[in-house]
Amino acid sequence: MKLKLFFASLIILVLFTNGYSQFKLQNLDKGKRDFVVSTPLERQAGAPQVFLGAGAGIAYFRTNSGLNVGLFAEVKTETFSFVPQANYWKVEDENNFEAAGLVRLRFKTTTIEPYVDGGIGLNFLNRKDSSKNSISETKVGLDLGGGLDFISIGTNYSIFIDAKYKIIIGDPNVTGYTLTGGIKFYM
Repeated sequence: MKLKLFFASLIILVLFTNGYSQFKLQNLDKGKRDFVVSTPLERQAGAPQVFLGAGAGIAYFRTNSGLNVGLFAEVKTETFSFVPQANYWKVEDENNFEAAGLVRLRFKTTTIEPYVDGGIGLNFLNRKDSSKNSISETKVGLDLGGGLDFISIGTNYSIFIDAKYKIIIGDPNVTGYTLTGGIKFYM
């Protein structure tokens, strides 16, 4: 189930970016001969920007640490962004796949853009109980966090560091932290 959801999300992301690329190429063919690639800072101020990115880092849940990976898209406006994402973390005998939607408030600067964000997600948690039986649960979770986006690194990409506090609501709640670094590309 989780694998199917992951691949469905990945296919949707690929189709979206491919369609957007085709749209841009068709606009170039309609007579605009002097095409110059502009940086995200030079684009129209009012138009939303779309980024695709990936990150990896560490996860800390229930006093143990492990790995965290994720893919996301960011639809960026002047002051805030909407960030749908797919995350996976594994800590010892426990792992989780999350499909989440975040709202990100950005504080505009010239080279480093700090942000805070929060949102909800659907978590597919797998763990083993005390007798080593596998338990699979689907639960709602909350994500709260912030980070730094280094926007002056490249013309069509930026790098970021991100920290999140995650709460998977249940009895008892599963709480933990993730620290992620990664790259995002302008589409």
